[in-house]
Amino acid sequence: MSEERQNRILRELALRGSLNAADFARSLGISGMTVRRDLALLEEQGALQRVHGGAIAIAERFGDSGGRAQRNVGRNGNNSGAVSQGVKANPHVPGQRPLATIGMVVPTSKYYFPGVIRGAEAAASELGVRLVLGVSNYSPAEEQRQIQRLLKSGVDGLLVTPSGERLAGTPTLDLLASAEVPIVVVERSIGDVLDAGRLESVQSDHVRGAEIAVAHLLSLGHRKIALCTRKDSPTASHIEEGYRLSTRHAGLPDDANLTAITYDTNDPEKLRQQMSGIVERFVKAGATAAIIHNDEDALTFADLCEARGLLIPDDLAVVAYDDEVASLGAVPLSAVAPPKFDVGYHALQMCLNRLGPKRRWDLAVQRVSLSPTLVVRESTAN
Repeated sequence: MSEERQNRILRELALRGSLNAADFARSLGISGMTVRRDLALLEEQGALQRVHGGAIAIAERFGDSGGRAQRNVGRNGNNSGAVSQGVKANPHVPGQRPLATIGMVVPTSKYYFPGVIRGAEAAASELGVRLVLGVSNYSPAEEQRQIQRLLKSGVDGLLVTPSGERLAGTPTLDLLASAEVPIVVVERSIGDVLDAGRLESVQSDHVRGAEIAVAHLLSLGHRKIALCTRKDSPTASHIEEGYRLSTRHAGLPDDANLTAITYDTNDPEKLRQQMSGIVERFVKAGATAAIIHNDEDALTFADLCEARGLLIPDDLAVVAYDDEVASLGAVPLSAVAPPKFDVGYHALQMCLNRLGPKRRWDLAVQRVSLSPTLVVRESTAN
């Protein structure tokens, strides 16, 4: 128990820069004398400096009282030049606990979000933080249960991807706004959420992603560019917005026959029937290229084109959106790749930045948007 208490003391100093002995004793339900003995022992070991009423961190140990800037190393190990104000665990203390525990709630751990989770895991590992995951399975009720579970367990911060497209006016927003820990909303817009608990966000710019796809197809000479999105996908409206902005800017006429929506279904045959009708519709409208969201629909779309005797890309160029499995088609599909890893990485860093001395509320509230990239493969070869 003494080792656990002392690790808690070191963790508090690393995160806050100082510790009030009386407050700390009350939080653990122990006597002030016990805390003072622990502080005296840790000072003898050179782990902290005692002051009147408590202790402060030693700069050489924790780095500027827990707020030392650290270089952000990207996923390929390259120095990106970005600076994090997070804190890092001291690897020389045997058995030391993580400096912070960050909860993360995502709609699924199967498609798209594994990349986001990996990014958050990488940042957590570098910064000496524990990451705890909850999955909502796109259920608002389960989402709220997972958030409540993590908050009750005492996490120091929370990364949350709401199951729906919008957060405004939802019980989830009320729950997050009332939380007393830093909250970062991941891969969802909070543009319509005003002053709700100082929420921050990191997301992919899907409007820009669609613009990149259209620009690529225009550069190849296509003037009849179709779009298919998934109904009820939180990403769909942003892709549609980028598509319409780009096609109108290029002077292309609006053609309702060049846009379509697939409806989510657990029956592969029904999905295939939907997509077959969409292929027929696009061909009749004279489309020479199509942007299909998501990868799974794009692969089905390409298979149906082949069954009709259409050659990709000679008769119809195809760009998938998500780049999860787009490269695995009979014809590898060009795809817009949202920066999933980087979204998770930056979200965890952003959350941890609020956990320095005085919780660092002096930092400006951030809403970060990261641009997708286009991976060009055979399906749009010139």
